Amino acid sequence: MDVGLAHLDRLFDYLVPAALDEQAVPGTRVKVRFAGQLVDGWLLERVDSSEHPRLAYLEKVVSPEPVLSPEVARLARAVADRYAGSLADVLRLAVPPRH
Repeated sequence: MDVGLAHLDRLFDYLVPAALDEQAVPGTRVKVRFAGQLVDGWLLERVDSSEHPRLAYLEKVVSPEPVLSPEVARLARAVADRYAGSLADVLRLAVPPRH
């Protein structure tokens, strides 16, 4: 999520509503509700279950076109870890904004 707070630089789990099931593929840009606000995020992977008991739903798939490959996501994570940045900061620079 693009929240700009370094201590929140980790992955969060969300449920995918049935209406967005086909569009919500790894690498797509999404909107999620976080702390009462709608924020930008990336769908990095789909899993069958979560260790968290209560999950919010994904609000919107911004574009069904995947623009973040697994390789770029891994590289962005490595760059963020190496240079003490956040994943959101690196992805903001690594993936062109939508037009």
